[in-house]
Amino acid sequence: MYLKQSDLFTGLGHNFLKQTMAIAENVSFEKGDLVFKEGEPADYFFILIEGQISLLLGDSGKVVYQSSGLGEIFGFACLIGRDTYFLTARCDGPSVILRIDRRKMEKILTADIDNECLFFKQLSGAIGNRLMAMYTRLA
Repeated sequence: MYLKQSDLFTGLGHNFLKQTMAIAENVSFEKGDLVFKEGEPADYFFILIEGQISLLLGDSGKVVYQSSGLGEIFGFACLIGRDTYFLTARCDGPSVILRIDRRKMEKILTADIDNECLFFKQLSGAIGNRLMAMYTRLA
């Protein structure tokens, strides 16, 4: 089960994980494919299963972060109240990704307050870790 390999889902209930896996789509991409572009509707978030994703900033295309760890989340704009993606995600090689629909996930979260709270706590930690990695990269 891929979700158990993501820190975001550590400690969450079995039923919660089962419901989330039921809405997750396994999607394959080739090198150079865009998973999403800055400004597009943020309808999904993603979990990396295999490969590497570069997150690019604006028209400059500057790489601000590279996701390469199994279970790493990206495209989480929809989970933090944004309607559009604020970065572009590009595959640096063949990649396999779990794509999870934001609206379906919101239904699962609102039906299970305890797991919702833990999910967002772990999401906050993942965002904090991402910021620290970006600060280190820019320093």
